[in-house]
Amino acid sequence: MGRRRRKKVVKIYKPKIPKIFTCPICGATALNITIDKKSRKAVAKCAECGLLWETEVKEYEEKIDIYHRLFDEYIDAGGAEEA
Repeated sequence: MGRRRRKKVVKIYKPKIPKIFTCPICGATALNITIDKKSRKAVAKCAECGLLWETEVKEYEEKIDIYHRLFDEYIDAGGAEEA
């Protein structure tokens, strides 16, 4: 007699959003973003180079959205010029 075979359970792993980001200026993984929902402000601060950036936050935005806005602003300002 044969026995029943079990189906293998396939786990789907979702990538996790990091809590500490890479600084666009110095390249170190030391950029911390804090969001204050009451005053609707966000502060991005790098522990290595001392970057301090503040911005207004919309209700639906999260840390990753703030990071991408910072990165886009840095690129638009011409900060990532390659020689």
